[in-house]
Amino acid sequence: MHWWDSLCAQQAYSSFDQNTYSALKGVTTFRGGPYRNTASWGFLDKRPDSLVVQWEFSTTADREWGGGAGWTGQPNVVQWPDSVRQAMKIAASLKADSAFTEVIQPSLDGNIYFLNLATGKPSRPPVNIKNPIKGSPAIDPRGYPLLYCGQGINRSGEFGFRIFSLIDGRKLYTLNGRDPFAHRTWGAFDGAPLLDAVNDRLVVAGENGVLYTADLHTQYEPDIGFIRVQPRVNRYRYQKPGGTRQGVENSVAAFANLLYFADNDGNIQAVDIATLQPVWFHHNHDDTDATLVLDVPDSIPYLYTGSEVDLQGNKGFTFLKKINGLTGTTVWEKKYPCFSIRGAHPVNGGMLSTPVLGKFSAKNLLVASLSRYGSVEKGLLVALDTETGGERWKLELAHYAWSSPLDVYDREGNLYIFLADSRGHVMLIDGATGKVMFQKKIADLFEASPVAFNNRIVIASRPRKIYCLEVR
Repeated sequence: MHWWDSLCAQQAYSSFDQNTYSALKGVTTFRGGPYRNTASWGFLDKRPDSLVVQWEFSTTADREWGGGAGWTGQPNVVQWPDSVRQAMKIAASLKADSAFTEVIQPSLDGNIYFLNLATGKPSRPPVNIKNPIKGSPAIDPRGYPLLYCGQGINRSGEFGFRIFSLIDGRKLYTLNGRDPFAHRTWGAFDGAPLLDAVNDRLVVAGENGVLYTADLHTQYEPDIGFIRVQPRVNRYRYQKPGGTRQGVENSVAAFANLLYFADNDGNIQAVDIATLQPVWFHHNHDDTDATLVLDVPDSIPYLYTGSEVDLQGNKGFTFLKKINGLTGTTVWEKKYPCFSIRGAHPVNGGMLSTPVLGKFSAKNLLVASLSRYGSVEKGLLVALDTETGGERWKLELAHYAWSSPLDVYDREGNLYIFLADSRGHVMLIDGATGKVMFQKKIADLFEASPVAFNNRIVIASRPRKIYCLEVR
């Protein structure tokens, strides 16, 4: 079957639609769903003018990596339905609270923490995998009490991706990242998975360079508090001639039956989920770790992406692109000069965070954060027109940001950007003008990405704090 025929045939049988992806109130995977274009749920009641810390929670610390969270590190936030909340082993007072909203934050200390959004107090005991976690988790968007989480560093010998029961915290399954099928032996998973609810299928890619799909065969009986998965795993690997860096550090994006991701060589590719065969390849000049963002006007998917300055050396260009998701062809491209620190402990520049795709009054706006622009310490936040690639505004930053910018909206549809930088500042920016509305230093360092639920934003810092800020 030709890939286009497969696409048309699969559209009716896939749940990879951003608007219908999740049955839950909240943000259940990195940047919200298959298009990876939002990490906020709800609206602000008015035009904001400040950020106030409502609570902070201290993690423990790994001997080398510390605590809190690193890149990408976005938490999940979810308001559980009554039936699921009753099935879980949480405090009795929370079972009776229909407004209970839970924050799920993995940490570099090896724990997955569960916190009450209202108070910052633990809502259940943490799950300890005894290995630092760098990436972002996912909750099953069907409302099943399942948690999916990768692993960043190997401490215990078990190196891979895990599935947990949220009924009692038990580990149900481990996908071994040290896969003989892979070209690379590094078994980390930084990207958050997607769940195709129609087909009970999980999609995730690892730093070993393998794209996995898993038919979960989920059995869930809420009346008796029983859940089980029995995954049957399928694999796809790819090595372009001359390519040597197959690792995938971003979260797979999807449209219908097309899966999109980039690798450390800068290769962006589309793979047919039905056949696990490549549809197209596209090279974006350099290492591309930022998650691809999709927009689907008039049933045609478009990808927005940006590269790092890594393979180019100590300085080079980050390339921002719009790509036709059906053909892999470039619609427009912009480049910006950035720096990188090389050596034994490299710290790259360019685009390492996932950009914002504007909505409502900010439709046709792409906001990207570039690291090490102007100097190795500085950064740039730039807003581009999605139709032309032309600049709408730009804001030079005193300190670069790996943390992804977050878009929040008031009830009139006006855009505000929340950004946290590498020196611990948090700021609010007017999405229409790029003007800073509020800025304050609250931490030592932010790398992890934030999530918003109504007027509350949750973000973890390094070395060991998780913050909840109220947008006022």
